[in-house]
Amino acid sequence: QDIIARTNRAGKLSITATEMLESMTRSPRPTRAEVTDVANAITSGTDAVMLSGETAVGDYPVRVVTTMARICLETDRSTAHESIAYFDTGGGFASATARAAVEVATDMGLETIVAFTESGTTALLLSKYRPDARIVGFTPVPEVYRRMALYRGVLPKRFDRRETTDLMIAAAEKALEKEGLADRDEVVVMVAGIPPNVQASTNLLKLHVIGERARRHGSQLSGHE
Repeated sequence: QDIIARTNRAGKLSITATEMLESMTRSPRPTRAEVTDVANAITSGTDAVMLSGETAVGDYPVRVVTTMARICLETDRSTAHESIAYFDTGGGFASATARAAVEVATDMGLETIVAFTESGTTALLLSKYRPDARIVGFTPVPEVYRRMALYRGVLPKRFDRRETTDLMIAAAEKALEKEGLADRDEVVVMVAGIPPNVQASTNLLKLHVIGERARRHGSQLSGHE
């Protein structure tokens, strides 16, 4: 627990991997002690849990992954996560913006935080503040997309670069609606670094209403008629 706590305070990624469901290498069910170990790792604040021999050489690879996922989800639902309020990384715009985004989402009861990221740092910082809202991380970088799958509460999405922030937001809005991650007229929090398409520090926070841009565009067209 101390190692996980130190890792979180430093804003780093923690993975707990200690043969967590070892008995399922040959058994279709885990022991109570193993279930407790996985749950304790989650409540201690780990970002990810990892299987090894259970899936590499075990008799029940699919079942063990399903079991691990169920334990993680149930523990996450029943645990009140505390925000990790301080980092040893120097803070700055990125950390302050991420914290503000989580506080706004919590205060307003919003379900989705959108992070545009080139390096994955924005998504990781948001994750470290442990919001109840889902974090959707949009990135054009393949390795960042894969890495974000390890971040607690982050749903990674591939995303082509756009020339302007407005076009970037419009494309994300369309993707959220298409995949059922946000409904029309729902408010989401968006964070990004501007100018876009560079590894700039996160410095933009926007409360965005899904469909707002389309309505505004339609109004402008009507005004020209």
